Amino acid sequence: MILPQKAFSDTILYLDMDSLLKNLEVFQRLVAKNVKIMAMIKANAYGTGAVIIAKALEKKNIDYFGVAYADEGNELRINGIKTPIMVMNPGEKNIDLMISQNLEPEIFSEDSLHRYMEFIQQKNISDGKIHIKVDTGMNRLGFKIKDLPMVIESLKNNPSVKVLSIMSHFASADISKEDAFTRKQNTDFNFFCEKIESELGYKCTRHISNTSATERHTAFNADMVRIGIGLYGHTPINNTELSLSPVAHLHSKVSHIHLIREGEGVSYGRDYIAKEDRKIATIPIGYADGFPRILSNGVGKMFINGKLYPVVGKVCMDMTMLDITDSAIKVGDPVEIFGSNIKIIDFAKNCKTTCYEVLTRLSSRIDRIPIYNQE
Repeated sequence: MILPQKAFSDTILYLDMDSLLKNLEVFQRLVAKNVKIMAMIKANAYGTGAVIIAKALEKKNIDYFGVAYADEGNELRINGIKTPIMVMNPGEKNIDLMISQNLEPEIFSEDSLHRYMEFIQQKNISDGKIHIKVDTGMNRLGFKIKDLPMVIESLKNNPSVKVLSIMSHFASADISKEDAFTRKQNTDFNFFCEKIESELGYKCTRHISNTSATERHTAFNADMVRIGIGLYGHTPINNTELSLSPVAHLHSKVSHIHLIREGEGVSYGRDYIAKEDRKIATIPIGYADGFPRILSNGVGKMFINGKLYPVVGKVCMDMTMLDITDSAIKVGDPVEIFGSNIKIIDFAKNCKTTCYEVLTRLSSRIDRIPIYNQE
């Protein structure tokens, strides 16, 4: 990857946009032609930069965007995104904003349903648009099967509210031993959908599949699938057959180099004491940026000029030190934290977490720089 030089900080998350679009094509080929794709760009597009990602996907005519909260959808609208946006947890105080910005709320409880309908009536809105969430076993948000009579009655009494889609969420679609439970979830979901549609007299878009289900349970893809981590080049089941390419590459530069003598310590608590003279490099990334303290004292490594170098001492809030003894590394040399040489999945394992968490905890002070046309 050829990296541009202009940026506002030395620590940068480079976004391989060609990989993003190729990953989208992988999932477009995986599903039937009539199946839509909702790109999940909640949590700042899994840490990569929601506006950057949304603009690129909108140019490819993505069908839908999914976000967690109203302010995330509002940010996209302010930045010119026109694609339909579903908001998973809109919040009781954000209905006015949702309506004004043409954001579509996910309705998941009796309270949220009635609150939305009251607002629609008060504002004399004739075309309210909602998505109904069904809880089939995730036990996070959603109506239960027992809520069907109430939901149906409320919708029939408020014809100005149109159900655009009915959705649920698989709890363990990536785990083979849970396949029986996944099948039951899908059965319960379709039962709920059929009851709603028969009572309302119109079809609703159905969607329950996440990235894992889209890969492993293609028969459950319904009318639309929701792809999140897969767009960014990763899958919970680490399916190499899909040929996904990582989008995010985290890089920095060497800020400072100095020598320490035998017996001197590095960083807080002096956990690391040099047993002989060593050469130390300071890198401008720390736990405030998403490089966690668990990588202290040799657990973490960084890639510089063709070689891995270990972290020494504790990771600080803003900086991390490496042992670069016997190297010719200079101040300003590029540093890879994860990317082509340190795979993000290996970085995540060292952090004892997942790629999801690694990406989403990258702080806002890391610049996100899109890269195009690398071939």
